[in-house]
Amino acid sequence: MSFELLKSEIIDAGLCQGCGLCVGSCKHIEMEVRRPVLKDYCILEREGQDCGKCYQNCPQVIQKKFEKQKPKAIYSLRSKNPEILAKAASGGVVTTLAKSLLDNKELAEIVMVQEIEEKPEADIVSDPKEVVEKAGVVYGRSGVLEKLVKLVGETSEPVGIVGVPCEIRGAAELEEEMNREIFKFGLFCNSHMRTELTDKGIVCSPCCNGCPSGVNAQGYISLIRQGKYQEAVDLIRQNNPLPSICGRICTNECEHGCTLIGDDHPVAIRELKKFVTEWEIENSTKARKKPKIDKNAKKIAIIGSGPAGLTAAYYLRQIGYAPTIFEKTDKTGGMLRFGVPQFRLPNYVLDYDVERIVESGVKVVLNSSLGPEMTIEDLKNDGFEAFFIATGQYKPRTLHLEGDDLPNVHVAISFLMDRKYRYWENNEEFKGKTLGIIGGGPVAVDVAQTALRLGAEKVHLVDIMSEEQLELVLKDIPDNEMNFMKYHFKTSTSKITQSEDSKLVLNCYQIEWGAPDENGRKALNKVDGSDYKIPVDSIVIAVGQAVDFDQIDAATENKLEKERNKIKVNEVTFETNISGVFAGGDIINNSKAVAIAAIAHGKEAAISIDKYLKGESLTEGRYKKVNSFFTGPKKPPKDYSLKPESLEEATQEINWSFEEIDQMFNEDMALQEARRCLSCNHFCSHCQDFPAIYSDLTAGEVGSQKGYTTVVVWTERGKEIVESAIESGLFEKGEVNEEELNKAINLKSKRELMTFEKTPRQQVFDYITTQGIGTISEIAKNLNLDSKKVRYEALRLTQMMKLEMKVDQGRDEPIFTLLCES
Repeated sequence: MSFELLKSEIIDAGLCQGCGLCVGSCKHIEMEVRRPVLKDYCILEREGQDCGKCYQNCPQVIQKKFEKQKPKAIYSLRSKNPEILAKAASGGVVTTLAKSLLDNKELAEIVMVQEIEEKPEADIVSDPKEVVEKAGVVYGRSGVLEKLVKLVGETSEPVGIVGVPCEIRGAAELEEEMNREIFKFGLFCNSHMRTELTDKGIVCSPCCNGCPSGVNAQGYISLIRQGKYQEAVDLIRQNNPLPSICGRICTNECEHGCTLIGDDHPVAIRELKKFVTEWEIENSTKARKKPKIDKNAKKIAIIGSGPAGLTAAYYLRQIGYAPTIFEKTDKTGGMLRFGVPQFRLPNYVLDYDVERIVESGVKVVLNSSLGPEMTIEDLKNDGFEAFFIATGQYKPRTLHLEGDDLPNVHVAISFLMDRKYRYWENNEEFKGKTLGIIGGGPVAVDVAQTALRLGAEKVHLVDIMSEEQLELVLKDIPDNEMNFMKYHFKTSTSKITQSEDSKLVLNCYQIEWGAPDENGRKALNKVDGSDYKIPVDSIVIAVGQAVDFDQIDAATENKLEKERNKIKVNEVTFETNISGVFAGGDIINNSKAVAIAAIAHGKEAAISIDKYLKGESLTEGRYKKVNSFFTGPKKPPKDYSLKPESLEEATQEINWSFEEIDQMFNEDMALQEARRCLSCNHFCSHCQDFPAIYSDLTAGEVGSQKGYTTVVVWTERGKEIVESAIESGLFEKGEVNEEELNKAINLKSKRELMTFEKTPRQQVFDYITTQGIGTISEIAKNLNLDSKKVRYEALRLTQMMKLEMKVDQGRDEPIFTLLCES
């Protein structure tokens, strides 16, 4: 029973919660990048003995079956302290109570998580002001129990701890073992990441929570680590039917919340997806059988074969419907095919994902456009019962500048589409020439990189955004390619002119952003005397696309409600104002205009269409997936994932061709990267304790209206403290929804506990429980344990008041029995 067992069963299995109890229990263990590691050696193991304290005290090993307990009281509370409400989660109850207990000297110190150097770290807090200053931090993997062990060893003053259920379970064991009273503030499990998934009892890690489509990155990385590559792709496909595509062009928001940030670089999740989906492509030699479609299956019309349309069709087919995709062009894929260059998304990758969807039984009709010749009414007459419009944005947006109609002035979407399919043979189209691009976002970069591959000598990109605001775009440009590009940040273009030598000229000036108005919009102010000119040979305007509503309006009799020139939908259900007509992707209001968000829209729309056709409520039990909508400019993450140096160098090599730019992980690289993953919240998957029943009181938002905190009290002391705080006027009361609370508790209590190797202590205790009585030699013989180990564990159980040791005159050694309460 050693650290090796803890490592194999808990740490390597992704079940470590990073509480640090093992670190606090043994001077030979330390935390390294949020994981316990043996810093030198296990001293008893080296001498041929087993200690096992790190293993047998681990909150994961000592998981207990959830037993429903009746709370002493349940409240819905909201702090009256405005400073606390501005910083703390929901109603600010834990912060208010912690401050009060420190103020009144009822507790001398509290172990809680604080934000230190922009990352959550366990800290021992004694100053009430500090509790408020550092409120609102997300809990988990902070080493709170390591700090608690240290604290109770240094002081006899009353102390407390704030933690999630597994941490509280460890604190309760420590309290019993050290015979110390510790006030325990519990937090509802996963309360800081509440989603539709967590409400269904499904574990959600930060990376999963960051993905607009809810892909379980932690789960598939764990499968990669085990060499289960096909299972990994299958798991991705549960929430994203275009995994190979996303391995290339996903905006990888999943990485931005990685727990490793602050201690190390985040896991390269997109690169791992790329590795495992490429493995499937290379190993998919078997022909898949085309499933039979029930002739009575309800027909659904999907308009558009971009990521949203493909996704909706796939998931509708999975649940038994007969979806048909109507595509206006001669190829599927939408903007993925026509707008994204091959060097970022090779055609074979796109074709593979589309083929998988078609093979699942989705029908595709090409060269069929929604419009006056194919209306919604026509489709209804053909037997279609629901509709999903996902036609994307193909209408070029311009700035209506003077000179934008001059020769060699292009718009981005036409420029990319023409050169992807019509002019590739003209590989020297821009040889020795300079290109000017109005815009600096991802599409502008695609234009720039395409022009460089067609011989351009220099590319100027003019954008009103700052370098900081474009950081996410700039980081994906290889350094060696960036040498041929010049960004003009915080610069606007007034007009396009032509010089005497027939060169085009971008007439530019620098700008400053003004203060936001009442609508939050900032004014663009020209910097006096900052005008300058950029002479170029060709210009591309890359400031986005718009929806062409002419055909759609004709097909829907102008009945579709619009907002800011996009289709207005219910942002939970994706239903339009026309019953049975849904929409998603770039065409809807507040669209994020990225593939993974469109995939999320398609998935949610499929759920809504299913409910609609069954006559069920479209909204019950569902939430708006906020991260699949545009909510403002995206802030750059605190850190980025890295590739191995050899891959980075290969990516930087200039090869002016349309072959894929980015190099790929080999198997060794992928396994090494997958092992860096901490498997965050995987330990939750077999825990049954949502309400932290071992605490004095537990707090969280489930069961309260927005802005209030539900407080479940488990001990008399907890009740006394809450009642006293209410009487002191610290809180205002709200209504408790006990049905919602009980639903969350019951969902988690149904999870199956994992079984671990029994510790010697548990084996000894179980032996006495079943046999009723036993001596050290009897127990050692029957359990095949070392007698020294049995003696140690039996005496510890006696010390913990679980066993009773008696002297029997007829025996050579003492006997042990269960301690019976008098």
